[in-house]
Amino acid sequence: MNITLKQLRVFCALYELRSFTAAARAAFVTQSAVSKLCAELEAEVGQPLFERSTRSVTPCDGAADFYAYAQEILGTVRAAERSMSGLRTLESGAVGVASSPMMMVGLLGDVIARYHRRYAGVKLELYELNTDDTLEHVRHGHADFGIVSTQTHGEGLEARVIYRDSMYAVCAPSHPLARRKTVRWPDLAAHDHITLRNVYSVRRAVDRISGELDLELHSGIEAGMLTSVLNLVRAGLGITIVPGYVCAFARLLGLHTAALQGGPERRHELWLIQRRSTRLSLAAKTFLDALESTLRAREASPDPTAFLDDRPINPDTE
Repeated sequence: MNITLKQLRVFCALYELRSFTAAARAAFVTQSAVSKLCAELEAEVGQPLFERSTRSVTPCDGAADFYAYAQEILGTVRAAERSMSGLRTLESGAVGVASSPMMMVGLLGDVIARYHRRYAGVKLELYELNTDDTLEHVRHGHADFGIVSTQTHGEGLEARVIYRDSMYAVCAPSHPLARRKTVRWPDLAAHDHITLRNVYSVRRAVDRISGELDLELHSGIEAGMLTSVLNLVRAGLGITIVPGYVCAFARLLGLHTAALQGGPERRHELWLIQRRSTRLSLAAKTFLDALESTLRAREASPDPTAFLDDRPINPDTE
Protein backbone atom coordinates (compact mmCIF):
# COMPACT_ATOMS: atom_id res chain seq x y z
CA MET A 1 0.00 0.00 0.00
CA ASN A 2 1.16 3.52 -0.82
CA ILE A 3 -0.33 5.48 2.08
CA THR A 4 0.76 9.05 2.81
CA LEU A 5 0.98 10.90 6.09
CA LYS A 6 -1.41 13.53 4.73
CA GLN A 7 -4.02 10.84 4.10
CA LEU A 8 -3.57 9.49 7.63
CA ARG A 9 -3.87 12.96 9.19
CA VAL A 10 -7.08 13.70 7.28
CA PHE A 11 -8.47 10.24 8.10
CA CYS A 12 -7.80 10.74 11.84
CA ALA A 13 -9.38 14.20 11.80
CA LEU A 14 -12.49 12.86 10.06
CA TYR A 15 -12.68 9.85 12.40
CA GLU A 16 -12.49 12.09 15.49
CA LEU A 17 -14.74 14.92 14.30
CA ARG A 18 -17.28 13.02 12.14
CA SER A 19 -17.61 16.05 9.87
CA PHE A 20 -15.98 16.97 6.56
CA THR A 21 -16.22 20.66 7.44
CA ALA A 22 -14.60 20.24 10.86
CA ALA A 23 -11.96 17.83 9.51
CA ALA A 24 -11.04 20.26 6.74
CA ARG A 25 -10.67 23.06 9.28
CA ALA A 26 -8.53 20.89 11.60
CA ALA A 27 -6.29 19.66 8.77
CA PHE A 28 -6.03 23.10 7.09
CA VAL A 29 -7.32 21.83 3.75
CA THR A 30 -10.54 22.23 1.77
CA GLN A 31 -13.57 19.94 2.13
CA SER A 32 -13.00 18.64 -1.36
CA ALA A 33 -9.41 17.76 -0.39
CA VAL A 34 -10.68 15.81 2.63
CA SER A 35 -13.07 13.87 0.40
CA LYS A 36 -10.36 13.20 -2.19
CA LEU A 37 -7.74 12.09 0.34
CA CYS A 38 -10.19 9.77 2.11
CA ALA A 39 -11.24 8.23 -1.21
CA GLU A 40 -7.59 7.67 -2.09
CA LEU A 41 -6.95 6.07 1.28
CA GLU A 42 -9.96 3.79 0.95
CA ALA A 43 -8.70 2.71 -2.47
CA GLU A 44 -5.31 1.87 -0.96
CA VAL A 45 -6.73 -0.19 1.94
CA GLY A 46 -9.28 -1.85 -0.33
CA GLN A 47 -12.42 -1.16 1.67
CA PRO A 48 -14.61 1.78 2.75
CA LEU A 49 -13.70 3.48 6.00
CA PHE A 50 -16.72 5.79 6.32
CA GLU A 51 -20.39 5.81 5.46
CA ARG A 52 -21.27 9.24 4.14
CA SER A 53 -24.58 11.05 4.11
CA THR A 54 -25.63 14.67 3.73
CA ARG A 55 -25.79 15.05 7.52
CA SER A 56 -23.27 12.68 9.05
CA VAL A 57 -20.10 10.65 8.65
CA THR A 58 -20.09 7.21 10.29
CA PRO A 59 -16.98 4.99 10.58
CA CYS A 60 -17.32 1.56 8.98
CA ASP A 61 -16.26 -1.75 10.51
CA GLY A 62 -12.50 -1.81 10.78
CA ALA A 63 -12.10 1.97 10.90
CA ALA A 64 -11.45 1.91 14.66
CA ASP A 65 -8.58 -0.57 14.27
CA PHE A 66 -7.15 1.43 11.37
CA TYR A 67 -7.41 4.61 13.47
CA ALA A 68 -5.32 2.99 16.24
CA TYR A 69 -2.60 2.04 13.74
CA ALA A 70 -2.74 5.51 12.16
CA GLN A 71 -2.31 7.18 15.54
CA GLU A 72 0.69 4.97 16.30
CA ILE A 73 2.32 5.95 13.01
CA LEU A 74 1.56 9.65 13.42
CA GLY A 75 2.68 9.53 17.05
CA THR A 76 6.07 8.18 15.98
CA VAL A 77 6.37 10.92 13.35
CA ARG A 78 5.42 13.64 15.86
CA ALA A 79 7.95 12.29 18.37
CA ALA A 80 10.66 12.29 15.70
CA GLU A 81 9.78 15.86 14.72
CA ARG A 82 9.95 16.95 18.36
CA SER A 83 13.28 15.20 18.85
CA MET A 84 14.83 16.87 15.80
CA SER A 85 13.39 20.30 16.59
CA GLY A 86 16.03 22.41 18.31
CA LEU A 87 18.36 19.42 18.52
CA ARG A 88 21.58 21.39 18.79
CA THR A 89 20.64 24.75 20.27
CA LEU A 90 18.15 26.26 22.67
CA GLU A 91 17.31 29.18 20.41
CA SER A 92 14.28 27.42 18.91
CA GLY A 93 12.28 24.22 19.16
CA ALA A 94 9.39 23.15 21.36
CA VAL A 95 8.77 21.31 24.61
CA GLY A 96 5.45 19.57 25.19
CA VAL A 97 4.43 18.71 28.77
CA ALA A 98 1.19 17.07 29.92
CA SER A 99 -0.08 16.84 33.51
CA SER A 100 -3.08 17.63 35.66
CA PRO A 101 -3.98 21.34 35.97
CA MET A 102 -2.89 21.52 39.62
CA MET A 103 0.43 19.78 38.93
CA MET A 104 1.04 22.39 36.25
CA VAL A 105 0.53 25.11 38.88
CA GLY A 106 1.98 23.54 42.01
CA LEU A 107 4.90 21.52 40.63
CA LEU A 108 5.85 22.84 37.22
CA GLY A 109 4.94 26.53 37.49
CA ASP A 110 8.27 27.84 38.80
CA VAL A 111 10.28 25.67 36.39
CA ILE A 112 8.16 26.84 33.45
CA ALA A 113 8.66 30.49 34.40
CA ARG A 114 12.44 30.20 34.82
CA TYR A 115 12.82 28.16 31.63
CA HIS A 116 10.83 30.62 29.53
CA ARG A 117 12.82 33.59 30.84
CA ARG A 118 16.07 31.78 30.01
CA TYR A 119 15.03 30.30 26.63
CA ALA A 120 12.34 32.57 25.23
CA GLY A 121 12.84 31.17 21.72
CA VAL A 122 11.66 27.70 22.76
CA LYS A 123 7.91 27.22 22.52
CA LEU A 124 6.31 25.65 25.61
CA GLU A 125 3.25 23.53 24.81
CA LEU A 126 1.42 22.84 28.08
CA TYR A 127 -1.46 20.36 28.25
CA GLU A 128 -3.57 20.40 31.43
CA LEU A 129 -5.29 17.01 31.28
CA ASN A 130 -6.62 14.16 33.35
CA THR A 131 -4.52 11.03 33.77
CA ASP A 132 -5.91 9.05 30.82
CA ASP A 133 -5.63 11.98 28.41
CA THR A 134 -2.08 12.68 29.59
CA LEU A 135 -1.10 9.12 28.69
CA GLU A 136 -2.73 9.43 25.27
CA HIS A 137 -1.01 12.75 24.54
CA VAL A 138 2.39 11.22 25.23
CA ARG A 139 1.57 8.00 23.37
CA HIS A 140 0.49 9.92 20.27
CA GLY A 141 3.51 12.24 20.30
CA HIS A 142 1.66 15.45 21.19
CA ALA A 143 3.79 15.84 24.34
CA ASP A 144 7.41 14.94 25.04
CA PHE A 145 6.50 13.60 28.47
CA GLY A 146 3.75 13.62 31.05
CA ILE A 147 3.42 13.36 34.82
CA VAL A 148 0.76 11.15 36.39
CA SER A 149 0.30 9.25 39.65
CA THR A 150 -0.23 5.84 38.16
CA GLN A 151 2.28 3.17 37.24
CA THR A 152 -0.11 1.66 34.69
CA HIS A 153 0.82 3.29 31.42
CA GLY A 154 0.16 0.78 28.66
CA GLU A 155 1.93 -0.34 25.53
CA GLY A 156 4.55 1.86 23.88
CA LEU A 157 5.24 3.94 27.01
CA GLU A 158 7.74 3.73 29.83
CA ALA A 159 7.42 5.16 33.34
CA ARG A 160 9.58 5.91 36.35
CA VAL A 161 8.95 7.66 39.67
CA ILE A 162 9.99 11.29 39.47
CA TYR A 163 8.64 12.62 42.79
CA ARG A 164 7.15 11.45 46.10
CA ASP A 165 4.93 13.96 47.86
CA SER A 166 3.40 14.00 51.33
CA MET A 167 -0.39 14.02 51.72
CA TYR A 168 -2.43 16.65 53.55
CA ALA A 169 -5.97 17.08 54.82
CA VAL A 170 -7.57 20.38 53.78
CA CYS A 171 -10.49 21.98 55.62
CA ALA A 172 -12.20 25.31 56.23
CA PRO A 173 -10.88 27.47 59.11
CA SER A 174 -14.10 26.76 61.04
CA HIS A 175 -13.75 22.98 60.78
CA PRO A 176 -12.75 21.01 63.93
CA LEU A 177 -9.61 19.73 62.17
CA ALA A 178 -8.41 23.31 61.67
CA ARG A 179 -7.07 23.32 65.24
CA ARG A 180 -4.58 20.56 64.41
CA LYS A 181 -1.24 20.69 62.58
CA THR A 182 -1.27 16.95 61.88
CA VAL A 183 -4.09 14.45 61.41
CA ARG A 184 -4.03 10.65 61.51
CA TRP A 185 -5.42 8.84 58.47
CA PRO A 186 -7.94 6.84 60.58
CA ASP A 187 -9.39 10.13 61.94
CA LEU A 188 -10.49 11.12 58.44
CA ALA A 189 -13.23 8.50 58.38
CA ALA A 190 -15.26 10.55 60.88
CA HIS A 191 -15.71 13.47 58.47
CA ASP A 192 -17.54 14.11 55.21
CA HIS A 193 -15.28 14.32 52.16
CA ILE A 194 -15.39 16.17 48.87
CA THR A 195 -13.59 14.18 46.19
CA LEU A 196 -12.42 14.37 42.62
CA ARG A 197 -13.66 11.94 40.01
CA ASN A 198 -11.31 9.00 39.58
CA VAL A 199 -9.98 10.13 36.20
CA TYR A 200 -7.57 12.37 38.15
CA SER A 201 -4.30 11.30 39.75
CA VAL A 202 -5.08 12.76 43.17
CA ARG A 203 -8.31 10.76 43.54
CA ARG A 204 -6.59 7.55 42.45
CA ALA A 205 -3.82 8.10 45.00
CA VAL A 206 -6.34 8.70 47.80
CA ASP A 207 -8.30 5.58 46.82
CA ARG A 208 -5.11 3.51 46.79
CA ILE A 209 -3.92 4.72 50.20
CA SER A 210 -7.33 4.45 51.89
CA GLY A 211 -7.66 0.94 50.45
CA GLU A 212 -4.27 -0.06 51.87
CA LEU A 213 -5.36 1.25 55.29
CA ASP A 214 -8.85 -0.33 55.01
CA LEU A 215 -10.50 3.07 55.50
CA GLU A 216 -13.98 3.94 54.26
CA LEU A 217 -14.18 7.65 53.50
CA HIS A 218 -17.69 9.02 53.04
CA SER A 219 -18.06 11.42 50.13
CA GLY A 220 -21.31 13.26 49.54
CA ILE A 221 -19.92 15.45 46.73
CA GLU A 222 -17.75 14.45 43.76
CA ALA A 223 -16.40 17.13 41.40
CA GLY A 224 -14.43 17.21 38.17
CA MET A 225 -11.91 19.93 39.03
CA LEU A 226 -9.72 20.38 42.10
CA THR A 227 -10.49 24.10 42.15
CA SER A 228 -14.18 23.22 42.53
CA VAL A 229 -13.36 20.80 45.34
CA LEU A 230 -11.36 23.43 47.23
CA ASN A 231 -14.09 26.03 46.86
CA LEU A 232 -16.63 23.59 48.28
CA VAL A 233 -14.28 22.87 51.16
CA ARG A 234 -14.05 26.62 51.77
CA ALA A 235 -17.86 26.68 51.95
CA GLY A 236 -17.66 24.24 54.87
CA LEU A 237 -19.25 21.29 53.06
CA GLY A 238 -16.51 18.81 53.88
CA ILE A 239 -12.79 18.11 53.85
CA THR A 240 -10.52 16.84 51.10
CA ILE A 241 -7.13 15.13 50.80
CA VAL A 242 -4.42 16.55 48.56
CA PRO A 243 -0.69 16.17 47.87
CA GLY A 244 1.70 18.80 49.20
CA TYR A 245 1.98 20.59 45.84
CA VAL A 246 -1.66 21.68 46.21
CA CYS A 247 -1.22 23.20 49.67
CA ALA A 248 0.15 26.59 48.63
CA PHE A 249 -2.88 27.15 46.41
CA ALA A 250 -5.24 25.93 49.16
CA ARG A 251 -3.70 28.39 51.62
CA LEU A 252 -4.22 31.22 49.15
CA LEU A 253 -7.93 30.39 49.40
CA GLY A 254 -7.74 30.74 53.18
CA LEU A 255 -7.96 27.00 53.85
CA HIS A 256 -6.19 25.08 56.61
CA THR A 257 -3.80 22.24 55.70
CA ALA A 258 -2.69 19.49 58.09
CA ALA A 259 -0.08 16.83 57.36
CA LEU A 260 -1.42 13.26 57.38
CA GLN A 261 0.17 10.71 59.68
CA GLY A 262 -0.59 7.23 60.99
CA GLY A 263 1.17 3.97 60.28
CA PRO A 264 3.89 3.72 57.65
CA GLU A 265 4.39 6.96 55.76
CA ARG A 266 2.02 7.18 52.80
CA ARG A 267 3.35 9.31 49.99
CA HIS A 268 1.85 10.34 46.70
CA GLU A 269 4.07 8.93 43.94
CA LEU A 270 4.26 10.78 40.65
CA TRP A 271 5.48 9.00 37.53
CA LEU A 272 7.23 10.47 34.51
CA ILE A 273 5.73 9.03 31.31
CA GLN A 274 7.62 8.96 28.00
CA ARG A 275 7.34 7.15 24.68
CA ARG A 276 9.58 4.11 24.71
CA SER A 277 12.93 4.51 22.89
CA THR A 278 12.28 8.15 21.97
CA ARG A 279 15.19 10.58 22.13
CA LEU A 280 14.37 13.94 23.69
CA SER A 281 15.42 17.13 21.95
CA LEU A 282 17.96 19.35 23.71
CA ALA A 283 15.12 21.74 24.62
CA ALA A 284 13.02 18.98 26.18
CA LYS A 285 15.98 17.38 27.97
CA THR A 286 17.05 20.71 29.44
CA PHE A 287 13.52 21.32 30.73
CA LEU A 288 13.28 17.81 32.19
CA ASP A 289 16.69 18.10 33.90
CA ALA A 290 15.63 21.39 35.48
CA LEU A 291 12.33 19.88 36.62
CA GLU A 292 14.00 16.83 38.18
CA SER A 293 16.55 19.03 39.97
CA THR A 294 13.74 21.16 41.40
CA LEU A 295 11.71 18.13 42.49
CA ARG A 296 14.70 16.51 44.20
CA ALA A 297 15.29 19.67 46.21
CA ARG A 298 11.59 19.96 46.98
CA GLU A 299 11.34 16.35 48.14
CA ALA A 300 14.33 16.84 50.44
CA SER A 301 12.89 20.03 51.96
CA PRO A 302 11.32 19.71 55.44
CA ASP A 303 8.38 21.79 54.19
CA PRO A 304 7.89 21.05 50.46
CA THR A 305 4.83 23.32 50.34
CA ALA A 306 7.04 26.34 51.01
CA PHE A 307 9.87 25.38 48.65
CA LEU A 308 10.79 27.77 45.88
CA ASP A 309 13.74 27.19 43.60
CA ASP A 310 14.84 30.39 41.86
CA ARG A 311 18.19 29.14 40.61
CA PRO A 312 18.99 29.84 36.94
CA ILE A 313 18.61 26.94 34.53
CA ASN A 314 21.93 25.84 33.08
CA PRO A 315 21.91 23.01 30.53
CA ASP A 316 25.60 22.32 31.19
CA THR A 317 25.13 21.61 34.90
CA GLU A 318 21.56 20.31 35.23
